[in-house]
Amino acid sequence: MLILDQRVSFIETLLTILIVFLFITLTNVSLVFGIFLLPFVVLYLLKLKHKSNYHFWLIFFSFMIPALLFLEPSILLWFVILYILTAVIHSSIVKGYTQELTLFYVTFTIALGTLLGLNILQAFGFIQPLSETYFAFRNWYVDQIETFGSIPFGGIDIEVFKTALDQFYINLPGYITVLSFFIALYTVLMLRITLNKEQMKPWPRAAFSDWQFPRITLYIFFIVFVISFFTTGEGTFQSLISNALLVSEWAVFIHGLAFSYFFFLEKKMNKVLAVILLIPLFFLRPLTLLIGLLEMMFRLRMLLIMKRK
Repeated sequence: MLILDQRVSFIETLLTILIVFLFITLTNVSLVFGIFLLPFVVLYLLKLKHKSNYHFWLIFFSFMIPALLFLEPSILLWFVILYILTAVIHSSIVKGYTQELTLFYVTFTIALGTLLGLNILQAFGFIQPLSETYFAFRNWYVDQIETFGSIPFGGIDIEVFKTALDQFYINLPGYITVLSFFIALYTVLMLRITLNKEQMKPWPRAAFSDWQFPRITLYIFFIVFVISFFTTGEGTFQSLISNALLVSEWAVFIHGLAFSYFFFLEKKMNKVLAVILLIPLFFLRPLTLLIGLLEMMFRLRMLLIMKRK
């Protein structure tokens, strides 16, 4: 006879199942709904896993069978990523990781899970190869432009436009990684707000002004940047360099944004005004990227701290 964990009530298990089912259903409608619901679904699964690992995996295998039979393979992928993500976040809480380290793990769980899952689905023929989907869309869109004689946003040469589309497709893994970071940030911050501190203590965290990427990020950026000048064509190596440059650029950009906030606060600026000043810096990406590079090269943060002492 199977004995269930007495710490988990039937109502709690049923509620978690319903929330997971709602997540799967709405994700099937739109990924936007799935992203919005993600932290709340993870919250219920976290509570369940913290109380009973058995119930946690029971729900997983209970959904896997009908999901394999009745749901689209892509939705099955998001469901598997949801569970892996919950297990990673639970481990980070139990082991006392910092919030920043958790963000790193959650980002790459989502990014690698998505990229690996999409490749598996393509390899087994569950979905059409992304290259075929992309080229079909690009050719259709270019045909529409040629038919109507102009590009909607005006003044752009059609060949330049095609090159820009091709570059976006080449950088798709990098963009997925960047998007994964923002999904991870949203999820972790929402969990920090909603977690019951008596049951699971949230991660220790640093203020955004104290965020710093290791200096090796600068070396990677410069090495990849220089190599990019000597790589041409559409090979695998070119794609790898292009995506590495994109991800390292975003890392330096966030570093620059955090240092800017640190600088404003160091100058005794009001926090509200400091946050307001970050808004234009977020959109003036080249300027913020330059700030991040200069800070990493000359250790401006350290100089300001030493000056304070």
